[in-house]
Amino acid sequence: MPTRQGIAEGGEAMAFEADAVHAAPGERDEGGRAKIRSATLSRLLRRPPLIAHLVLFALTVLVPALLFSAFLILQFSEQQQQIAAAQVNDTAEIVSNAVDREIYGLITMGRVLAASPAIPNERLDAFQERTAAALRNTQTSAELVDRSMQVVVATQPAQSSVPPTFDDSATIERAFSTMRPVVSGVSFRKESGNFVYHVAVPVVEGSTARYVLALTKAATSFEAVIADRNLPREWSAIIKDSEGHRVFAAVTSGGKMQSRQGISYDNPSIIEAIGSGTRTDLIEASTVSSLSGWTTTVAVPSAVIDGPTYRSWILLFGAGFLLLAFSVALGIIFGRRIAEPILSLAQQAELIGKGLPATTISTDIAEVGQVSKVLAQASRERREAEEQNRFLMREMTHRAKNQYALVAAIARRAAKESSDTNKFLATLSDALASLARSADLLAGRGWQSVDMDDLVAMQLKPFGADTDQIESCGPHTPLNAAAAQTIGLALHELATNAAKYGALSSSEGRVRISWSLGDEFTLVWRESGGPPVIEPKSSGFGTLVTQKMTARGLGGQVDMNYARDGVVWTLTAPSDAIRPQPEHS
Repeated sequence: MPTRQGIAEGGEAMAFEADAVHAAPGERDEGGRAKIRSATLSRLLRRPPLIAHLVLFALTVLVPALLFSAFLILQFSEQQQQIAAAQVNDTAEIVSNAVDREIYGLITMGRVLAASPAIPNERLDAFQERTAAALRNTQTSAELVDRSMQVVVATQPAQSSVPPTFDDSATIERAFSTMRPVVSGVSFRKESGNFVYHVAVPVVEGSTARYVLALTKAATSFEAVIADRNLPREWSAIIKDSEGHRVFAAVTSGGKMQSRQGISYDNPSIIEAIGSGTRTDLIEASTVSSLSGWTTTVAVPSAVIDGPTYRSWILLFGAGFLLLAFSVALGIIFGRRIAEPILSLAQQAELIGKGLPATTISTDIAEVGQVSKVLAQASRERREAEEQNRFLMREMTHRAKNQYALVAAIARRAAKESSDTNKFLATLSDALASLARSADLLAGRGWQSVDMDDLVAMQLKPFGADTDQIESCGPHTPLNAAAAQTIGLALHELATNAAKYGALSSSEGRVRISWSLGDEFTLVWRESGGPPVIEPKSSGFGTLVTQKMTARGLGGQVDMNYARDGVVWTLTAPSDAIRPQPEHS
């Protein structure tokens, strides 16, 4: 049964040489790129282009004007806030005074009615008729309450023959004790189904009060009192009694204050009056009435006051952006017109640095034209020198190939005395031939890079790369010189073993070579259809080349799988280890 065997372990020294050769270029490449980036940034900071100078000049003129405009908008915003705060405070006082006038009117009416002579004369029926007539069309009811809290006279007829008890005894007792009019808080009256408030006026006879006249009115009556307040949109007002109960709430709609329903009765918030969807940052002010003890709060969302300021900012940003764009565009246009001949000279010099033809540029500036002629002449001279260098490199390559051939001939002659030596020298000769093929590819490309596809075709040409037995596939992958020689030698050894013992030793055998390039470079050699594979018991030169030297030379890993239906050899290496080094002018 055939087995795979390599050459002697004596070639291991070559692997360590490959390590040193392949490690140095990557380090130089990484350090070189960092230095170039640092130098480029430093050069741009020290010597910005002409366009940058012109754009900076335009911005220097424009930016102070924009900053001054922003300062004016900030001042305007602060003034708007101060004006709004003063207006909110004045509105709270106006609304509170309007409510006080309504309550004071009730107190005055109550005093007039309480002074009726019908009460001392116990002509309560006449008092009831007179009071009902006076309160007609005022949405106000009246009850005459004695010290036992019994209602002895009411403008609204009682539903039973039993005298009712007044539902706000605390207000009546305060009126009896203070002998002065008292304004109650807001409470719910079941008979009317409304929230009401009371104005209690004592009926004084001599130095005592026998009765208290309680005037009751619905809290919704304040809607007519403050509806004539002409305010901007989203202003709101809420009135709370001394116990924190909601008396009345309103919000501006259509320029008029309208009542706001659905507000909490206990400790209502001004935010509820505005609406739950409104922001909570408000400008608000509160006023406490000395007559009733009620608190009137007026508020407006800051966004309403800041609306003109926001529009000013939007206008400033929009106009500033257009002006900045216009200034930058002018700087670019004039900068290009002035710098175009200079940039053309730079491009001409760059072409010379890359070894490409650099013709004289067309310009109406005499000095630039003269410099361009000198650069064109330098370009011609450099191309001639490079052509001479390429000729010398071809000669050197030819001589190197002769040296490889000479070494192979000497090795074959020395091996005639021993079959083992002959086998060793034959393998060594093939390896040198593989290196020569890789060198030939590199020489044709200036020793810069070789495409992976071309390397596979060149190395496997002696083994039938143009037949159906060998298939290769993979993306365009340029290799640097060191990687090309290392991978080329590994491919040669794999193909040699496959031709002797593996898939290429029979017409049914197949070899598939595939590669991919991402963060890592992966190369897979897969055999199938050949004789059954038996893993070798010893390793030689072939193992050294395909595994140790390849892995160390590229700083990667090699996996050799001796599957029975065909060997699978996988190389994984960092992409930086196989990519060509960038050219620097």
